[in-house]
Amino acid sequence: MSDGAQTTHEAHETDEARALHVVRGLGARPTTVLRLSGGAMNSVLRVVGDGTDWVVRSPLDLTRPDVFPLERWASQAAGACGVPVPEVLHVGTSGGVPVTVSRYVEPDPEDPLRPWWWLGRHATALAGARLDDAPDALFSRFGRDLDRAWREHLAYNLACLSPDDHLLADGGYGAQDLETLRAWVRDLQGLDVEHGLVHGDLAPRNLVSRGLHAAPVLLDWGSATSGPEPWDSLQRAYQASVVEGEIPWSAVVDLAEGMGTVLDDAAELTLRRLTALRLLDLARWARDRRPDLYASYREACATGLTTLWSLEPR
Repeated sequence: MSDGAQTTHEAHETDEARALHVVRGLGARPTTVLRLSGGAMNSVLRVVGDGTDWVVRSPLDLTRPDVFPLERWASQAAGACGVPVPEVLHVGTSGGVPVTVSRYVEPDPEDPLRPWWWLGRHATALAGARLDDAPDALFSRFGRDLDRAWREHLAYNLACLSPDDHLLADGGYGAQDLETLRAWVRDLQGLDVEHGLVHGDLAPRNLVSRGLHAAPVLLDWGSATSGPEPWDSLQRAYQASVVEGEIPWSAVVDLAEGMGTVLDDAAELTLRRLTALRLLDLARWARDRRPDLYASYREACATGLTTLWSLEPR
């Protein structure tokens, strides 16, 4: 066995020991620990015992901020809006490692019809969540007043779009595009928006089926944020389809239909402007906060904007 394999095996044993310690501390008597697929962010274990069927998660990268308190708040807020979610039983730490425990949801063998439509329904319900007691982590650097934060977000990006813009100098966009981008951001200043809870990672992989026609359970609240809905979730799906090619256009259509939104020409123009704004803003964020990611985000910005230019009416 290679050193790398030993390290991975030892890490798994540590995860399992931690999960057993946590659930025993909650009064459970576990008999079986099963490793579930948890993506790239978390170790995910299913712990089964007498009257117990729980999921214990812990982060793989301990240098990242602990998002489990935010997850718990967002999940509970979603449940209060009628969105099916797993019950969160515990959030805390074990040996300095963040952990969260929730009830296991057994998936129905039949996938839900039109999962993207259901995601749209869930997103619409989330937009009505009360955010009065939400943790600060749910909000951007522009503060908890979401109307004001949206205005300041646009004003910041508009001010950055100048001949002295570092992103322009670094090739994130061309000098010939500067005035068009400024006009796009000014267009967004006139957009009528309402703000609410945003899941941040709407995708069928984060749904657990409860049957062909039943509302599926929505998982994975680690990317939860606040913002203008339905535009925020629609923009993310639009970018994933049109710019990144990760999902089919039919998924965006189903998402919009689940939200009760029509994807007409005006809506698509707004989505292109919102996508440009996100590409620019993320590249600026990387330059300021994560220089190690700046090159990839800058390139994504340049490539994405090129795609958006090709879609503009001529």
